[in-house]
Amino acid sequence: MRRFTLLLALVCVPASFVLADDPISGPQVGKPAPGFEILILTGDQAGKKVDQLTALKGKPVLVIFWSEVTRPGFGLLKNLEAYGRLRQPEGLEVLIVRLTDDNEGATRQAKAFHDTYDVKSTIGIATAGKAGPMEYGLHDRAAMTVLLLDKEHKVLHNAARSGPDRQDFKPVREAIDKLLGSSPVAFTEK
Repeated sequence: MRRFTLLLALVCVPASFVLADDPISGPQVGKPAPGFEILILTGDQAGKKVDQLTALKGKPVLVIFWSEVTRPGFGLLKNLEAYGRLRQPEGLEVLIVRLTDDNEGATRQAKAFHDTYDVKSTIGIATAGKAGPMEYGLHDRAAMTVLLLDKEHKVLHNAARSGPDRQDFKPVREAIDKLLGSSPVAFTEK
């Protein structure tokens, strides 16, 4: 009986550590990030289906795939979006992509983000639905997958989180600063 208990403990403990880790989601560092179609929810192009990523070719892009809306995740999103907008004069673009099958709810939420919380970057819904673009391999346990792409849209940084929170901002900011250099303008986290 002791051998069985010990064997069970050895098998189960590593599995629990694997389940607690953040998932691998999206194209990994060094891989290309292909274009994909989104339904734009905010701005002048609201209501149009476009391949926004391909339209941004030649510019570095911070792509935020967001499937699960939580207060801590929204705190991270606000900081990522605000810092990305701060770096726009240096060429960085920000693209927020909701992964959902609830287009009406996502549209209401995007309008609230834009009007109430000053999230002004492009927000869209992946037309492929909750799973996102198939060629991206986004993990269903990743509430947020953040990709920093260079001008050729090769992945420079990938941060996938099952429970995104504000403390996840620092490594993404460091990756942006490595790409563009230090920010010439001070930034205070929200």
